[in-house]
This record gives sequence, structure tokens and C-alpha cells, in this order.
Amino acid sequence: MSPGFVPYPEELFAAGNRHAFIFAHQDDDLPYAGMLARLHERAEVAWMTNGDGLAPHAGMDPQEYARLRYHECVAAMSILGYQLPQLTFMGHSELDIYQLLIDLARVPADRALTLPLRNRIRHLVGSVEEAIRPRIEKADVVWALAWQGGHVEHDLSHYITARVVRQLSIAGGVKIPFYELPAYEIFFLVPLRFAPWHKGEAHRFFLTPEELQLKEAAFAAYESQVEITHAFKHLIRVYGIISALRLKPFGFKKFAGQEHFGPVFPDRDYKVSPHRRPLFDYILEDYKKVRITFANSLGRIVEEMEG
Repeated sequence: MSPGFVPYPEELFAAGNRHAFIFAHQDDDLPYAGMLARLHERAEVAWMTNGDGLAPHAGMDPQEYARLRYHECVAAMSILGYQLPQLTFMGHSELDIYQLLIDLARVPADRALTLPLRNRIRHLVGSVEEAIRPRIEKADVVWALAWQGGHVEHDLSHYITARVVRQLSIAGGVKIPFYELPAYEIFFLVPLRFAPWHKGEAHRFFLTPEELQLKEAAFAAYESQVEITHAFKHLIRVYGIISALRLKPFGFKKFAGQEHFGPVFPDRDYKVSPHRRPLFDYILEDYKKVRITFANSLGRIVEEMEG
């Protein structure tokens, strides 16, 4: 389920390097808990949203649910060795972001965005940039979720991170190493791995037994997400059974014992759908019965910010 691997640059995890990880949601960190654990003494982590997106599903008040997600995340990161000063919680409501997305989606393709909509876009993007810029300025390596077309908020956090990396690289006259971490695409059919059609290098990070134990403990800290993590583990078991038919069986521990990543192309065109065929982007992503696509949501955000 992945392209061929090449060794990552030896200097990438050098002792003196400082790292900045930018995620969309609390629990996006879990798939990369091994890497986070190994780098905990010289890394900082930021989350764009407050995690309230599943509050309606849980039957909870969004603010109460967001507080729950915050405390779970702090506990998980503490297991991995992180202190509060290393963590940035931007606190943007997922529910509010999705309201912006559907408001954008309701504007016909041949109509210009209204000034209030444009201002909402610029306020969101600008406030996230302001929050992550100090972290990225101090970093030698920057990490973000991959530009995949699986989840619109994953791609939004990636895009904003890419903007800041580009701005600081130009201002400093130095290329900042920028890597992406695959989450999923095409409705979980490619979980935590780059798809076979991924263009570019792909690398693997192998966990020690101790790091894998920490990763499993961090998973357990997100009690509100147990339904999702159990479903994910079941999915991986199914993949392992399918892979066994090719005489390459694996279980969850073997799968979780390696974390994949790859460099971000500095000249990537963010005005183009991650799949270049919007049909495959954000499958079943319909909020309040409004179908969200790249073209009618994130594409419009990029268009507004890039001009």
C-alpha cells in the first residue's frame, strides 16, 4: 500500500535539530507517537482545532467535549515526555470551521465570495499562522499532516503550515526542511500510508519496543476516542489478513511499529486538488447535508489567500 522507500537524510534526526509538529486535531498525534516520543526533548507540537467536532455524536456540549479532548491530549503527550510549554492549542472550533466550509460550498462556482466570507477566511488562516509561526521559526525541521484529500481539516492545517514555511524560507533565504505525515485518503482505504500513486520519496521510521509501548499507552489516554481507535485497529487486522494472502501477514503492533513520512515538494500547487480528481477528495464529507469538495471549500480558501 505504499511506494518504494528510500533512506531518510542522516542529519534529519541529528541531536541538535529542533522539530515543530503541526496537527489539525487532538489524536492526529497518535499515529506518530513513536517519533514524538523519541524527539520529546527537542520538539514542540501544535493543534489547530479544539476537537469539538464529534460533540454532537457524543451527545455532549461542544465546549465540555473540547475540554475533555484537551485533557486527554495533555495526558497522552505527558506519556510521551512533553510538558505544557511545548504544546500549543489554537482552539479553533471544528464546528465553526465546518460552518465556514458549508457557507463557502453554498456559493455557486460562478459567483465571487462576499466580503464577510473573505474576511472569515483571512481571520482563520491569519490566526493559525500567527500561532504556529513562533514554533516554526525556532525549528530546524517542520512536520505536518500530509496533503491527501482524506480530511479537509487535515489539508487545511497542512496548507497553512506550508504557507508559513514558505514565508520564513523566503525571508531567511534558507530552505526549511518540511515533511508530511500520511493520515488517510479515500475514506480510510489508505490508512497512515502513502498511496501507491504517491509521487515523491517515502521514508520509514522504525520504533523501538519501548517507543511502541509508549505509543500504545498514548492511545489509551484518548478514552473519548476509543470507538474510533478500536475501529481503526480492526481495520488494520483486516489489512493484515488480506496481506497474508500475499504471504506478508502483519498485526497491529507490526503495523504501528513503523511510521511513514516524506518530504513536501516546495513548489506544490495548492490550488489543485490533492488527487487532481476531486471525486476522490473528502468522500462522504457532507456537513448539514451540504457536500463538501475541494473545489467548493478548501480550493476557495487557497484561492483567496494566494490571489
